[in-house]
Amino acid sequence: MYARAGRRSDRDDPRGHTGAMGSIRIVGGDLRGRKIEVPPRGVRPTSDRTREAVFNVLGPRAVERARVLDLYAGTGALGIEALSRGAAEASFVEGSGPVARALRENLIRLGLSERASVHEADLSRIELPPGALGPFDLVFLDPPYAGDAGPRWLERLARLAWPEGGGLVVYERRKGAKAPEPSTFELATERTYSNTTVAFYRARRA
Repeated sequence: MYARAGRRSDRDDPRGHTGAMGSIRIVGGDLRGRKIEVPPRGVRPTSDRTREAVFNVLGPRAVERARVLDLYAGTGALGIEALSRGAAEASFVEGSGPVARALRENLIRLGLSERASVHEADLSRIELPPGALGPFDLVFLDPPYAGDAGPRWLERLARLAWPEGGGLVVYERRKGAKAPEPSTFELATERTYSNTTVAFYRARRA
């Protein structure tokens, strides 16, 4: 992990996200250039440029053969990008039924359904659904900026049964917001894009 290192609106917003669109593209890996269809509302996909920057920070070793969790998945762009770049499998957790259905359709169309699972869950409960308990090597966390879901989810993730070698958490938050640091996490690095800061944590067993 390291090099240089925003996700989901129906209009351009200050988070460095794309605006309303019908599709976004996969920027790296075996599926580079393939399209991810975007529902007409309810999601704000991370821009191609920002997604590419995030994976440049992670580097191939953090992604290849990884077991991935994509929380607040939306279009699933980050988890799909990881699968394209060699991740072994990905679990996507999304709170909206229509968005989750669109994500399943994208995974089927891209030939990824055998390496992926989609779970609908009430993410405000800060609990993972039974089918998505890990262990995971790489977690993407992109909660709403308003409220305290981000710090609460980080505390929950800190209690996961991480692999023996630990794992990585990629967490988006509003620029200027304090960076939480659970006791079993180490803030490895962070990058800021417009009004979004992306933090990269190393997670270790509690």
